[in-house]
Amino acid sequence: MKKALITFVKAPVQGTVKTRLQKDLPKEQVVEIYKSFIIEILSKFSRLTYADRFLGCAPSKDHDFLKEVSFNYNLGTFNQRGTDLGKRIVNAFRDHFKKGYSSIVLIGSDSPTIPKEYIKKAFSELDKSDIVLGPCCDGGLYLIGAKNRIEPRTFSNIPWDTSEVLNLVLEKLDKLNISFSLLPFWYDVDEIDDLRFLRNHLKYLDIDLPVPPK
Repeated sequence: MKKALITFVKAPVQGTVKTRLQKDLPKEQVVEIYKSFIIEILSKFSRLTYADRFLGCAPSKDHDFLKEVSFNYNLGTFNQRGTDLGKRIVNAFRDHFKKGYSSIVLIGSDSPTIPKEYIKKAFSELDKSDIVLGPCCDGGLYLIGAKNRIEPRTFSNIPWDTSEVLNLVLEKLDKLNISFSLLPFWYDVDEIDDLRFLRNHLKYLDIDLPVPPK
């Protein structure tokens, strides 16, 4: 059974990443924070041996930073395809199922402290469920996994970047009679308060990221 771990990232261009943080921090600082998130996540999973690793890039894998990290961490790369996040998720799964992968886990780049064991647990949950979800404390998702196929209706007409995401996806899975498993709740970093929490959490985890002070 071929497994794939996909990380969705954006090219770190000022004004286009972590936009909600830009209300409180300079755009150039936000870009550096976002780059550090990507590096922390890729570094954490760089020694993963049970799954092939890919970087799903938006808008293009040709950005210099994305080319650099994909080389440094030995990642396959591809461009995200689709007019919204739901379509890009579905296309990423479909494309990699066609390449022969039967168990796929996708994460984003907003949860730099996601535990390594959650990825392993996600793949193990796919042995008994069609879908696995990593729920965020704010009502979003930090992880989506699927085996063998993906049902596009599960991720259609979802108001992404809102607190409704998790509940709406769960309702769709129930209506479509798709079996699923839930991982433990975790958090992502979107707002300045999230960043403050991350700063304190990093002290506990003994991880060094360029997170601004209070």
